[in-house]
Amino acid sequence: MMKKRGFCFSPIAMGLMISTVIMVAATCALAADVVVVANKSVAQSSLSKDSLNAIFLGKMTSWKNGARLEFVTLKDNSPVHEDFLSQFIGRTAMQFSNYWKQQVFTGKGRMPKQFASESELIEYVSGTDGAIGYVSAGAAKDSVKIINIE
Repeated sequence: MMKKRGFCFSPIAMGLMISTVIMVAATCALAADVVVVANKSVAQSSLSKDSLNAIFLGKMTSWKNGARLEFVTLKDNSPVHEDFLSQFIGRTAMQFSNYWKQQVFTGKGRMPKQFASESELIEYVSGTDGAIGYVSAGAAKDSVKIINIE
């Protein structure tokens, strides 16, 4: 008669697996909570991910109606900045920063305005025609327009 062998995890291994699952879920939840905001003068209410990428890489400099476009970011050490770049631009904060340093060095662009806090970014976007940025969903205010990303 053969004994049936089961597979079991030690309590430590089980705890590590549960912790990992929780951390991954929390990271995904954070990334999903980033919203793109624009000045209320912006006519568009949605953008493709490709258009958003073009905006934040300086390749799109005006809105469809010809109005001036200005994008702004949070500082590099912000978790919201890192989540936005990862989710929408496909770059790390270091890669994004290096990209813009290269653009400046070669004369192809200038560094985007950066803000230390979401409230400063919202204040700037709400007061600047054509401005666009991003914040955590909980930080978005009625003074700015939320742009849907398709």
